[in-house]
Amino acid sequence: MASGSGRGRGRGSGSNNSGGKDQKYLGTIQPDLFIRQQGQSKTGSSGQPQKCFANFIPIEMTQSDYSIYQYHVEFEPTVDSKANREKMLRDNNVTDEIGHHFVFDGMILYLKEEWEQNQMIEVQHPIDRSLICIRFKQTNRFLVDDPQTINIFNTIIRRSFDALQLTQLGRNYFNWGDSRAVPDYNMSILPGYETAIRMYEENFMLCVENRFKMVREESMYILFHKELRSCQNNPQRVQEKMNEMYGGTTIITRYNNKLHRYTRLDYSISPLSEFVKDGQSITLKEYFKNQYGIEITVDDQPIIISEGKPKQPGEPPQVSYIVPELCFPTGLTDEMRKDFKMMKEIAKHTRMSPQQRLVESRKLIVDLSKNEKVMECFKYWGISLGQDLANVQARVLKSEPLQGKKTYEGKQAEWARGVKECGIYRGSNMTNWIVIGPGSGNSGLLSQKFIEEARRLGKILQVQLGEPMCVPIRGISPNDYLEGVKGAIKQVDGEDIHMLVVMLADDNKTRYDSLKKFLCVECPIPNQCVNLRTLAGKSKDGGENKNLGSIVLKIVLQMICKTGGALWKVNIPLKNTMIVGYDLYHDSTLKGKTVGACVSTTSNDFTQFYSQTRPHENPTQLGNNLTHFVRKALKQYYDSNDQTLPSRLILYRDGAGDGQIPYIKNTEVKLVRDACDAVTDKAAELSNKVQEKIKLAFIIVTKRVNMRILKQGSSLDNAINPQPGTVVDTTVTRPERMDFYLVPQFVNQGTVTPVSYNIIHDDTDLGPDKHQQLAFKLCHLYYNWQGTVRVPAPCQYAHKLAFLTAQSLHDDANGCLRDKLFFL
Repeated sequence: MASGSGRGRGRGSGSNNSGGKDQKYLGTIQPDLFIRQQGQSKTGSSGQPQKCFANFIPIEMTQSDYSIYQYHVEFEPTVDSKANREKMLRDNNVTDEIGHHFVFDGMILYLKEEWEQNQMIEVQHPIDRSLICIRFKQTNRFLVDDPQTINIFNTIIRRSFDALQLTQLGRNYFNWGDSRAVPDYNMSILPGYETAIRMYEENFMLCVENRFKMVREESMYILFHKELRSCQNNPQRVQEKMNEMYGGTTIITRYNNKLHRYTRLDYSISPLSEFVKDGQSITLKEYFKNQYGIEITVDDQPIIISEGKPKQPGEPPQVSYIVPELCFPTGLTDEMRKDFKMMKEIAKHTRMSPQQRLVESRKLIVDLSKNEKVMECFKYWGISLGQDLANVQARVLKSEPLQGKKTYEGKQAEWARGVKECGIYRGSNMTNWIVIGPGSGNSGLLSQKFIEEARRLGKILQVQLGEPMCVPIRGISPNDYLEGVKGAIKQVDGEDIHMLVVMLADDNKTRYDSLKKFLCVECPIPNQCVNLRTLAGKSKDGGENKNLGSIVLKIVLQMICKTGGALWKVNIPLKNTMIVGYDLYHDSTLKGKTVGACVSTTSNDFTQFYSQTRPHENPTQLGNNLTHFVRKALKQYYDSNDQTLPSRLILYRDGAGDGQIPYIKNTEVKLVRDACDAVTDKAAELSNKVQEKIKLAFIIVTKRVNMRILKQGSSLDNAINPQPGTVVDTTVTRPERMDFYLVPQFVNQGTVTPVSYNIIHDDTDLGPDKHQQLAFKLCHLYYNWQGTVRVPAPCQYAHKLAFLTAQSLHDDANGCLRDKLFFL
């Protein structure tokens, strides 16, 4: 960086340095994010055109030929409160020099006009009126077509929300004035926005997503006192309970509207405890009085410790000391989430329809355009806000027919009735199966009902489902169940067990985990756990479950898949192709360990799968795991297809954020490519024949996106959810990517969330249109749901496998189960 000269680093003399409209401001995008080649087409052609809105507001540059000047700002003595630092920069002594429309992020200040290199201005502290010296030092200068511009524009939007008197909590802005009270639960729901400006296909756009923050009305001190009374004034027990209930949750300090992570309650510290600040000893009580003008009323309360991320790697975490009477819990506890009535009440305020989103977004546009301060700031920075949400030309792919014994189509991407009426594509053998569970009372009756209904459905589905061997157990402890399973296996004395069904008394995790670990790792047998409470009817229905038939049908369908069957197939006209899904999940018992899971197809009809898992601690191990997965998947495909390798491998990688894209592009793709080449060379050596190079497509699938697609209704004032199969590959996609968005599902509550597909490597010659169709087709092949799922089925299978392994197995499943969907 240049310093003192007023001549920053610039962009060189390349094609993206002018900042002019013709260059599309591609310089604002980090160079290592570029995947798409210049002029490369990314739009498909199949499907019916559909006009849609997207939750984006176009932004035009009214000026483009100016520079941006960056200054480092220091305060002497140090001022901790960012709000107070901001106030001091609004002092007349400062604004007389630089005006009111600067951008300040807490330490760095940006101006459109150059100011003198080094300046020092004295102002008064907004609370104690002491003199504070502010030093300004110019550290850089750059053009509009620079990655830093995006950060500045995003800060301008945040300042605009300040002008609208919204409150920043974390990264998002909320409206305290429009809070919705939930009085029965002492809670307020704050509506707000998450925003981000980026460069899209044609111009800058502001993405606006509605957000909600739940804030409790009772302070942590009040909640602490309640626990103190319930624990009969036992401080140690209170400390344990508070840490258990709130550890890892987010709390808010209302005096500065900051969010903190609750780490622990510390009795050794109180508001009267001293610490050193600026070389002088001061109590916490005095600190809050001096910094925020707040009088702490209770001197003997314990202090909440909040540990944040270290400033630098290797350093200890940053520690904040928070006074309970000054902070409030946010979000929902596990107990609240189990309260159906409460969740229903919250959903009334937070689940927004497409029409509500359209109205709220348009209201925000009007509020911004009517605010004089906002418009003056936009004018200073040479930007103009669009008058409506972005119009997007989407396409709706045709619905996919499903093939069982007969061909059928679902309605609104759901086909539960069709499976039963049209039969399954490939059955399985379950003549030898065992049912284990409580044998007496209502539990025994429910087990018998389940068996009778399962056998009846087996005949309809044309699956061999014999009379099971029933093994009653005496108790319901984890050990009772485990002993019952071992006893049943011993009884059959080495005979093949096609399926073992365990009737569980409830959803106790310890019991479930021990059974799954035994039956998937130590003694591999296809198994199905059934919660007896799911089968039981409600008392108001006389103890009869009106939905017993549909519940048992879903369980039987799972059992068919776990024993090698396939419920349906879709027409995928790709030959000699292997589809791979990859996802990961954090292990609940191993801190820092993540389980990676890979599920790959092994048949040309894409209905048979092979699964693998491996733990990893860092990205390097993850990359090595991918190499291992691809090699083993190709070996399995080779063995299942008469010693033939696929000509194409299409890998969908779930669980990756934007920040990981450069690493994936530069490292993981190469590792997968090398693994394909190594297997090809090995196959050539074994067969003594020339093997063609495997063509590879590597696609990142992202479920958590802020984009929303709103289908235009009967007029421009109406919006509804788009149909399943809606594809967006223009306007709001990224110019540096080969990407598209797909809506594979139908939702009847709230607004559907599309899924992002970013093709970061592709030499398969399929083209964007076939990739879009393939992704939609694969969303139909997840057998645990009679409808489409959000991501391609191999990704969803990988997610289920990673979840089971990380939560219950904590080890690789036995190899003899890997060619079956044992993890459903």
